[in-house]
Formats: sequence, structure tokens, C-alpha cells
Amino acid sequence: MSDDRPLTRKTRRRLDRAARDRLIAEIAKAAPEESPDTSPDDADLPEDMPDISTDMASTDDDDVARPPGPEDAASTQTSPEPPRARDQEDQGATSPDATPEPPAPGRSWPQLASIPVDAGHLERNLIITATRHDPAHGAFDVLRTRLVNTLAEHGWTRVAITSPTRDCGKTFTAVNLAISLSRYETHRTILMDLDMRNPSVATVLGVDDPGSMGDFLQGRTGVTDLFRRVGRNALNIGTNLAVAMNDRVEPYAAEVLRGPETKLALARMVDELDPDIVLFDLPPALAFDDVIAFKDQFDGILMIVGGGQTKPDEVHEAMRRLGEDVPLLGVVLNQAEGDDALGYSYGY
Repeated sequence: MSDDRPLTRKTRRRLDRAARDRLIAEIAKAAPEESPDTSPDDADLPEDMPDISTDMASTDDDDVARPPGPEDAASTQTSPEPPRARDQEDQGATSPDATPEPPAPGRSWPQLASIPVDAGHLERNLIITATRHDPAHGAFDVLRTRLVNTLAEHGWTRVAITSPTRDCGKTFTAVNLAISLSRYETHRTILMDLDMRNPSVATVLGVDDPGSMGDFLQGRTGVTDLFRRVGRNALNIGTNLAVAMNDRVEPYAAEVLRGPETKLALARMVDELDPDIVLFDLPPALAFDDVIAFKDQFDGILMIVGGGQTKPDEVHEAMRRLGEDVPLLGVVLNQAEGDDALGYSYGY
């Protein structure tokens, strides 16, 4: 091996002892006087030191082993900054540890379109809780308070409103009760017209083109497409009432109410509107199987009985079909659609 080969650590470890001693002497002569002649590691390298080929601080053959000189200090002072991390270079990049906040419950409530309030139209449709001119509106206020207390006691929120047979006044009761509930400022109330055999809530409220309940329940339209809030009005009807109406007959209503899409649509409604009480206006229990098909989606039943026309065995049969596991929240005796239209009573 030629003596003018660059002096590196790896080179020295391949020399015999005589050549190594000569190289050590040359290195000591070239070093500054204040530096030690040798380092312990260089002076006492054993002859059988194995060849080291793994990477070290530098593996270039021209990396001469020598003490750092003044030029090294200058080089150190002017060396560029180390490369920045990738997440620092990407301006505006989101940290992988950052978790987006979940959407707030009730976030869609302010986005709902409003329902105009026509006092004359409501009065013509016997919505007596709107103007409160008829003293019978007090019966609905009592019903409201007792219902709220019962729901709070059990932690329930969803109420099905039905009747044994037709023409018992269930929609009349549902709308009047919803308006009475709207005056509880701390309660957000929703009324849904689920009588897809004979939808009528939109007619009672005087709303044109309310949309399709079937489309919403099957996931074809969203919450803000169907639900509407009561607008500000002079009757003191609370703006914390939202209504989902319908203007289309659904020939397969029971199948829609039973379907998994309906469960998802109701869950989406609860998430986006965050209601305290939900009222479902359903078809008569003995006329169709809709109420039975929908029973997993409500907490209890309000049974509306037509005074002078509903028979006791019809009430018992309706509850028998629903099953003993369905709580009966109350029986409302309603004579509003009879000849003496101002007689009301209620009971639990």
C-alpha cells in the first residue's frame, strides 16, 4: 500500500503495525502542538481489529482523521439550517392529532323556513289554542302540562297520537296540543304528519306545497327540505314549534313506517333539530296497521276518543293490537267534531 494514500480511520485499521506506527507519527507531527500526540483509541489498536464497513459519521475516503481546526469553526458558523420537518413546511396543513369538532345538535333549526300564521284560517279550522278566544283551550293547556310531566318522569320524548276509528279528531288534537306546547319557551316541539293515508295538517295550518313525508322518511330529501318553523306572530304562538307536513298519499305507508330508512331519517331529524317533544299524528289504529308498524319509534300513545261515536270495546281492541308493552299516556275524549262541537274532556 502506498504511503500517500489518504489517511482515514478505515485505512489505518488495515495497515500492519510498522506502517501504522509510521502513520501515527506523521499525524502527530502535523497536529497543533497543544493537541495530544495520539488518542488512546489510535495508539492501542489491536492487530486483529476487524474491518469496519458500516456507516459512521462520515465514510468518505477523503475524511482525514485530524483534530478540528479554525477553518472548521468558521464552517460550523456558516452552515445552513437543518431541513425543516414536513408538517412545518406545509403551510396550513392540519395536524394529524387535530380532531374536528362534531356538529352541534339542533344546528339546522335556524335554517328552517317559516310558516306564516293566519289567525282567521286557524280559527276556521278550530285551532282554538291559537287565538285562545274559546275557553275550551284550557283543556289543552292542562293536557299539555300533564303530558310534559309524564314524559319527564320517564325520560320519554316521542308521542304517537291516534284514535280507534276515523273522525275522532286526532289531527285536531295534535295541532292544538302542539301550539299549546309551543308556549313553553324551554321546550322545542315537533309535530309530524305521519297519516300518509289522509294527510291533513298542512290543510289545517293553511300551508301550500308542504312537500312529501314519504320522500323524507325514505331518505330522498333532508330535514330542511320538509320541516318548517312557526314564524313570529301576534298570537304568541311560540317559534320553538316546527312542523313536518305532507300533501301526498303513500300507498305503502305501513311498509315505509316500518322500513330501516325511516329509523335513520328520524335519527337525523333528532340530531339536526334537537327536539324536547315529538308528536306523531298517525292514522286510526283499527283502520290500518301503520301504528303497529311504527310502534318501535315512539314511547307512548295518546288515544283520542270521539265522544258519542267511539265504543269502549274499540278502545280496548286498539290497545290490544298495539300490545301491552306500549304505554298508554292518556285517553282524550273529544267531542269537537260532533254536533255540540265545544265539549272537551281529557283523562289519564
